[in-house]
Amino acid sequence: MAPAVALQRALPLIRRRSVVLIVSDFISSTDWTRPLALLARRHEVVAVRLYDPLEVALPDLGLVVMQDAETGEQLFVDTQDAGFRKRFAHAAEQREFEVREGLSRAGVDAIELSTQEDIVDSILRFTDMRRRRVGEGVVECRRDAVALHE
Repeated sequence: MAPAVALQRALPLIRRRSVVLIVSDFISSTDWTRPLALLARRHEVVAVRLYDPLEVALPDLGLVVMQDAETGEQLFVDTQDAGFRKRFAHAAEQREFEVREGLSRAGVDAIELSTQEDIVDSILRFTDMRRRRVGEGVVECRRDAVALHE
């Protein structure tokens, strides 16, 4: 299901004001921005963005078969080609800008979780940042536990 469709379906389903976590890589087109903004008007929305650093910068591995996870389409790419890697990095940089801009326009907080980092440390940094911004008494952070308080 497309992210925009899932968000549109969530709007009438969540009746009481809630904290809504949206877990995604947000790589698809940014058609999710408007429904996400509508959801954020009524609820506290946090985008939990999963990413792999290899989606931003390809290593020099020679010929590689890449497959689109959604369509199954495959193609050979030559990662030794510096020009290809540069174009790939530029496209990834543009996509990153669009995703971050879309999340910002939607008015949601985002936590980015890398596949190569300690997820607990990332969550603790995020909750500490939110606590400072939102005010005291919102979040208690410890390495062994993350708890929300009313």
